[in-house]
Amino acid sequence: MPQYSGGQIVVDFLIREGVEKVFAIPGHGNTALLDAFVDRADEIEVVPAMHEQGAAHMADGYYRATGKIAVCCTSIGPGATNTLTGLTTAFADSQPFLLITGAVHTYMRNRGVLQEIDRPHGHNFPRMAEPVVKRWWQPSRVDQLPTVLAQAFNTMYEGRRGPVLLDIPQDLQAEYGEYAPEDTRRRRAHGRAGGDPERIAEAARLLAGAKRPVILAGGGVIASEASEELVAVAERLGAPVTHTFMGKGAFPADHDLYAWPCGDLGSIPGNGVTRSADVILAVGCRFSDRVTSSYKPGVTFSIPDTQLVQIDIDGFEIGRNYPAEVGIVGDAKSCLGSLLGELTELGENPDWRSSAYFAELRDLKARWEEHLRPMRTTDHLPMTNSRAMVEIRKALPREGVLVTDSSNPANQAFNEFPVYGPRTNIVAGGMSGIGFGLPAAVGAQTGAGDRPVLAMVGDGSFLQTGTELATAVMLDLPLVVVVLNNGGWEAIKDLQISLFGPDRQIVSGWTTKDGKPYFADITEFARSLGCTAERVEDPAKLADAVRRAFETSGPVVIEVMSAHELPWTEMHPTGWWDITVPAYLGDARDAYVNHRGF
Repeated sequence: MPQYSGGQIVVDFLIREGVEKVFAIPGHGNTALLDAFVDRADEIEVVPAMHEQGAAHMADGYYRATGKIAVCCTSIGPGATNTLTGLTTAFADSQPFLLITGAVHTYMRNRGVLQEIDRPHGHNFPRMAEPVVKRWWQPSRVDQLPTVLAQAFNTMYEGRRGPVLLDIPQDLQAEYGEYAPEDTRRRRAHGRAGGDPERIAEAARLLAGAKRPVILAGGGVIASEASEELVAVAERLGAPVTHTFMGKGAFPADHDLYAWPCGDLGSIPGNGVTRSADVILAVGCRFSDRVTSSYKPGVTFSIPDTQLVQIDIDGFEIGRNYPAEVGIVGDAKSCLGSLLGELTELGENPDWRSSAYFAELRDLKARWEEHLRPMRTTDHLPMTNSRAMVEIRKALPREGVLVTDSSNPANQAFNEFPVYGPRTNIVAGGMSGIGFGLPAAVGAQTGAGDRPVLAMVGDGSFLQTGTELATAVMLDLPLVVVVLNNGGWEAIKDLQISLFGPDRQIVSGWTTKDGKPYFADITEFARSLGCTAERVEDPAKLADAVRRAFETSGPVVIEVMSAHELPWTEMHPTGWWDITVPAYLGDARDAYVNHRGF
């Protein structure tokens, strides 16, 4: 049997699994492993990152844009611990990638060698990562590597997807072992998990008899590539379709049955149809506080008065936050396809276009457009985020990918920015982590081919991970980054003002020591790293700036000076989110408790 080093085994296995990208930062803990990529450079690309958090977000963003698993490879100690935010973000949103970290030599564990996390156990990093990976492995022999790698890919692919960790001791990376390459597909199940036929038939009868059916699409629809089936079921029922953060893009925004999102930052039509529905079909969503208006009855949902049909690949989510009249454990694409078949057998399509229910949906959507119109059309300077998004949408092609992360840009894109297909909206949904947007967009662009990718982030986000522009420059990626610069943590500043009072701001609006507002010069910073960059202040010039950026070679940064005072920074909440108010704030606290209702 041929001899391979541990590093060569890993590289060969990844190539056989079809892995194309490894986002990496070198260190003494993974040097021997990275050396094994040198001789296979024409088969698998190692992409440099500037920070391990960025590398993890890149691997995550790559999968979200392509549906292909990537690898993040880092060193021992801080090289490993720096990935935890990236792991957590992917885990929360059920996005798979393989994290490979260097580890202490097997013969020196528990001696406290350089960068070993040795208390309370020798080389203890995997236990730090354990809550945010599906599984982890720390092999002790070279001959274990093929088995644990097969198990790692099986784990990522099966059921509810997510990241995994392979922590490889340095000696295993370098030493020889016997290795017989095999067809790794024989190590995992194939096909999709179908739901219980009886439950699917029961769901079909309930939905077919509904007068006000609604579909709630979550990220599971996109993960399962079930958008076509979702559209078909919606059209069969005449059901408005709303969505979660992760479900945005599962249903085209220009479809007549699109109802925009629901939740605390949902829309007038989204919350309007969900709270008055008689039956809701929820597919691949976990009913978080953001999409449920913190579970306050009658704001977004009226369950159990509304009957719930819930489909999810993870049985734990069925009935977790709301009782389900019919709960179906299975793959979204398979279950929706079976549901469509059952609905077809039950009778002809309703004439939903001429129904009073559809007329009501159209009216709600018109009211939403009118609600947004003032902020979307104003020439106010600095420009509103709403106006910026209108101009960006004009220039971003229909198939283009929008990447956001948290705070005002992501929240407003959620309920204002139309997208038309799966994997064209990438957002850090569950963790909502600032700093995700730029590196995730770098990862997305490396796999997007000819599809244009645009990251839209705030200055706070950019200042956390903006150094990852260096990777985009080195790779000459045609990435466009729009930074909405408002000189602070504007979303939090607005929360402090609206909940606690105008005199309760603290560290959210940036100032110099003498109290003057502080705005980072994003344009010059981007240029210093080798990007083309420009600053735009006039909203009427933004669309053309974005078009020029897509026609320019290499990465382009557009710094947009955006509004930083209420009311111009207001978002558009139509639900409620439970953000607590301190007991010592008197009337503000009383108003909060009264609104909370318990």
